[in-house]
Amino acid sequence: MNILKALFGSPQYVSRADTTADEPEPDPADVWAFTDPDARESYEKMGRLAELERDIRFEVMRGKPWMEDEIAYKREIQRLLGEGKLEDKGSYWFASPFPTVYRAVGKGELRVGENTYPFAAGDDIVFQCRMTRDSNPELSGPVLVARLRPTDKARLCGEMGGAMSGMGKGG
Repeated sequence: MNILKALFGSPQYVSRADTTADEPEPDPADVWAFTDPDARESYEKMGRLAELERDIRFEVMRGKPWMEDEIAYKREIQRLLGEGKLEDKGSYWFASPFPTVYRAVGKGELRVGENTYPFAAGDDIVFQCRMTRDSNPELSGPVLVARLRPTDKARLCGEMGGAMSGMGKGG
């Protein structure tokens, strides 16, 4: 499920994404590396930015830096954006860290480690955090290729079943 950003903006609104083709090398310590700027701004406007940061740092990242396969995903998104094979869909994933959803413009593949994820025109591509992957054995890495449906219900990872409820507990 994804949250359509156009619902929250004006006709002049321009969507922003968590990754661009020309940004510097991803920083494994950057808590916001996989957070759509519009999702972050939404939490800031609600006065819940510190809560979102804690959720990402301790539920999503589990108190550690982003893992190599997660950074590899971001590099692949940069590559595919640069090649014109992906574009910002104008939405973000419904769950923390609220990554940008990308839309495939044509056929291609995303490579993360030893895994290859083929996609076709119209497919949605979105980052999947560790907790989501742990609870879904069908996910072989931090990538979901699907046709997503919209929702208006955003959720922090700590609010979902299977959450660590803070660093040092669980998974």
